[in-house]
Amino acid sequence: MSKNRTVEKLEVIRKRKAALQRALEKGRSPKWILRLWGRFIKTRDSFQCVCCNSPDHVQAHHIIRKCLYPWSAFDTGNGITLCRECHARVHAKFNGRADLNQPLGEGDDQDEWAFLFGLLVDDSSCRGLNQDEFYYLSDHVLRFSTRVQGYQEYFDAVMGGKMSRIKFAHEIWRPMPEVWYTGFVAQLIGVNLLQAKTSQKPDV
Repeated sequence: MSKNRTVEKLEVIRKRKAALQRALEKGRSPKWILRLWGRFIKTRDSFQCVCCNSPDHVQAHHIIRKCLYPWSAFDTGNGITLCRECHARVHAKFNGRADLNQPLGEGDDQDEWAFLFGLLVDDSSCRGLNQDEFYYLSDHVLRFSTRVQGYQEYFDAVMGGKMSRIKFAHEIWRPMPEVWYTGFVAQLIGVNLLQAKTSQKPDV
């Protein structure tokens, strides 16, 4: 691909990102913001499935689902473009809403999260896309991940500019958790609902 063509693509990606940021700042409806989020994700990923490279029937997929963790619904690092077939495989284990009475892994699998975040890390590296600019995860989700999994050194590496946020997500969800308890998802939702009431809206 020519240098000029690469620059043109980056300009389009930045334009889509700016539109999403403006909608968030102006408090547009979640439905409209979600539409802009999906458009950005597909544009960033060149309208190709990041898993199999198919350009057919691509869709923007939330790696960590909205109903499970709504605070990351519009994070650009929480989205990946998948074709219909790959998207169906991802959802094969958990059609519908998450069962909050089940521990993590019963439908929402941390290994799957790690795999999808890893695909984004590899794809961004191959295409020369800046991970901090185009694959953002809020401090909110980073703190949540650290609280659940441990690995404070990963969080410190991100804060120190030594690790990108999606690299953090890939690495921290890959190992078995240091902190684990029954009914994890239900407790996760309860803790974060309380936190959301006492804190400002997280950055995106």
